[in-house]
Amino acid sequence: MAEQELREIEDSPLEENWEERTLSLLHDSKIDNDFSTAKVGKRGSRKHSVKWMMKRPMALPRVILELQDEHLRESALRCISNFLLEKRDVDPENYLRTGHMLYFSCSTMTLLLQEVQTFLRLMADDFLTIRSCKRLINVLTLFQCIAANDETRLKFVECKKLIAASSIPNFLMPLILFKTSVELFENVRAVALSVLGILCQAGESEIVHWALRNNVVEMSQAVLEIGNELSKVVGMHIIESILKDSTGISCICSSSNTCLLYRLTRTLDHLISLLAFDPEFSPRLLFHAVRCCVLLCSRARGLNAVRKNLSRHLLCGTFENETEKFPIIKSLVEQLLLFVGGTEDHRLLSLPDDTVFHQP
Repeated sequence: MAEQELREIEDSPLEENWEERTLSLLHDSKIDNDFSTAKVGKRGSRKHSVKWMMKRPMALPRVILELQDEHLRESALRCISNFLLEKRDVDPENYLRTGHMLYFSCSTMTLLLQEVQTFLRLMADDFLTIRSCKRLINVLTLFQCIAANDETRLKFVECKKLIAASSIPNFLMPLILFKTSVELFENVRAVALSVLGILCQAGESEIVHWALRNNVVEMSQAVLEIGNELSKVVGMHIIESILKDSTGISCICSSSNTCLLYRLTRTLDHLISLLAFDPEFSPRLLFHAVRCCVLLCSRARGLNAVRKNLSRHLLCGTFENETEKFPIIKSLVEQLLLFVGGTEDHRLLSLPDDTVFHQP
């Protein structure tokens, strides 16, 4: 890579539209953007503008081949990543085609996995830099594209021929759960989470089973404790995606997963309680927390767990002013209170565990 390009990477500003980079491919993310816009008092948001454009016309297959050369790899990752950011909304066909090319091109997945493993070693040695974080974010942007493609999504999850012990998304979990003082790392966490969110929201039974086997729900709960607001929002998207799937919610609400179910409802209760006293109130976090509770109420075991752990702040009207500002949250809260009975006197009522309601 040319010395000038290296300096450009180091000196480039940290400001990016991380909201768009992480949420754009997640279902219902427009609601999150609307909440975010309303919170900061803006009337609209600007689309992400790609700063890093290639100085020559980009022949995508050629740039993918440049990944094979370790001296060109960092520049190639940056170019492909920015190409994807540009094409994601304006040219989705080419965006998805790129995911297919990346997955099936020779050695590319192995090289991308090596990039993740290199970053994991830097994490272990406490040697993270802004440059290494940016490089990994570019890798994760490629993973987003592969996860979004119907033809490569399941192969991406089942890609154990590269590493016998695990599939590629499993290597993202240590990134997501890692704690560090490097500010940019929170964006690494959010983008890594978005890859799993894109996978889970597809609703494919094999992927939902993979998520449940590999403790993705528990991982998302942990993010609600350690992540920033954006990471928490993406984590909530993952939990919702699993709860919306009949296999996912049946598994979580099964008798064999009672501990998981009650940990989840306690986590939601804790999150709502924190929001009640947070001066930087996040309407979208409240929205997602309440929606998760509503989804759980479609199963009797879930309803019983929600009743036992329902935040008193929802019962006593703590969020009344906020719900008046955001009618969609008010509607969800009313729906939840209708399910649970609406008063604390009803919170301990229980139903037979095999009762199933219509999915809300």
